[in-house]
Amino acid sequence: MLVGLASLIAVAWLANVMPAHPLAALYYALVASVIFGAIGLLGGIWADKFDHLAAVTNFIIVPLTFLSGTFYSTAILPEPVRTISHYNPVFSLIDGFRYGFIGHADAPLLVGAAITGALALALTWVCWAVIKSGYRLRS
Repeated sequence: MLVGLASLIAVAWLANVMPAHPLAALYYALVASVIFGAIGLLGGIWADKFDHLAAVTNFIIVPLTFLSGTFYSTAILPEPVRTISHYNPVFSLIDGFRYGFIGHADAPLLVGAAITGALALALTWVCWAVIKSGYRLRS
């Protein structure tokens, strides 16, 4: 948090750039941290070897990220692909974070906030249930 705050202060001071909607950017940054942290915790509990954990990254995280509009606007996609990409939860994270910084979103923000918030709560509950059950944990 301190590094993020220091970076924000440095960018605001040196480049005179501030987020258009800082509370939206903060919400999506925190929710993304919870979601990816929970996925990492679940992957770490499930993995026997480092290669298994790399499989989670390579086959779940990377495809969702690349197909979410991280490097392009989904508005340029043809219609069936655009609609499908809007069901990607990482799209909601990227779109909300983009809105927080530049003030433009490709999809309704309340829907994205509800989807990402529900996903964060669900993954947090799954992590809690797995840890409480003691699954693959040594005593």
